[in-house]
Amino acid sequence: MTFFSHRISIELRRFSLPFAALATALLLSGCQESSDSAKAAPTVPPRPAKVEVVEKNAGLYTRRFTGRVEAVQTVNLAFRVPGQMNKFGVLESQRVKKGDLIASLDPSLYKTAVKQAEVQLNQAKLDFDRVKRLLNKDVASQGTYDKAETAMELAIVGLTKARLDLQYTELRAPYDAIITRRLVDNYTTVGAGTAVVRLQDVSEVQIDINVPETLFASAVNTDLQSLTAEFPANPGTVYPLTYREHSNEADLVTQTYRVTLAMPFPKDFSIFPGMTASVMVNAKSKNLPGANGLLIPSTSIGKDAQKNTFVWVVDSNNKLSKRPLVIDVVLGPYVGVKSGLKVGEKIVTAGVAHLEEGQTILPLAD
Repeated sequence: MTFFSHRISIELRRFSLPFAALATALLLSGCQESSDSAKAAPTVPPRPAKVEVVEKNAGLYTRRFTGRVEAVQTVNLAFRVPGQMNKFGVLESQRVKKGDLIASLDPSLYKTAVKQAEVQLNQAKLDFDRVKRLLNKDVASQGTYDKAETAMELAIVGLTKARLDLQYTELRAPYDAIITRRLVDNYTTVGAGTAVVRLQDVSEVQIDINVPETLFASAVNTDLQSLTAEFPANPGTVYPLTYREHSNEADLVTQTYRVTLAMPFPKDFSIFPGMTASVMVNAKSKNLPGANGLLIPSTSIGKDAQKNTFVWVVDSNNKLSKRPLVIDVVLGPYVGVKSGLKVGEKIVTAGVAHLEEGQTILPLAD
């Protein structure tokens, strides 16, 4: 080995020692950081989920429908005679009782017409009495007598009409109602039949619900237990309902039938047409599909990529497992189950598309 070769070898060994030490330090630092990161990784909390226990229906079922408050009837009120309005004191949304004055016309002309008709009737009676006396004396003919009698009867009719026209200058509520809209302003000259105000009958509260055809078809074989309503404007208070009527024609789009229910007007708060109500129907039926089997909320049903239906079953450790399901007829917000579930098992009833196999949840009562 020459002098120069020996010198270069010594220099290389001298520089390699610091590089080796630096690499070792960096490796140890990386391991320490990885260990610290693993310790600092947060624990994912269980996902809250609504859970329900599967129960056998045994012919008893409860259905919840969203109802809408409707007026018993809505009418536009109009005067039967023309004239200028001189009083229109009601306000929109105001409640009126049957017989309350809503509006009136200037009655001057109609009062004059009544006086004129009274004078004409008095004159007609005098003429009739005179002709009758003359007829008894064989001075007047039977034809003259008949004309006098006809004139008197026409005068009676004229007075009756004049008095009715005077009454028609006042517009009164035909039933207990709410003023929903004023259609003209006061002091407007209106013609006979011109609508001046719109009323909604509130003698009782009527609620319309839409019932699926499967439930509607089985209604004749159903033993109704109770009908109740709860309003978002007054939560926690339940009001009993009674049946009023139903439509015999299904909606062309939804294939549902309208059922009208009613209740007395409550005293604890105001209900107006257009408000919503949650209607609970409790009934018992042997002929309703699925009534003697298992019914689960339709919101608990999921579908995989192959369009197969499933539910998430919750075990004793609150872990999820996907369970294939064969469903029966759909009954409004519920679905009948043919196979795949047993009584007593717990299933998730909401948000099924956001869950995963083996995931731990925090059960919430449905």
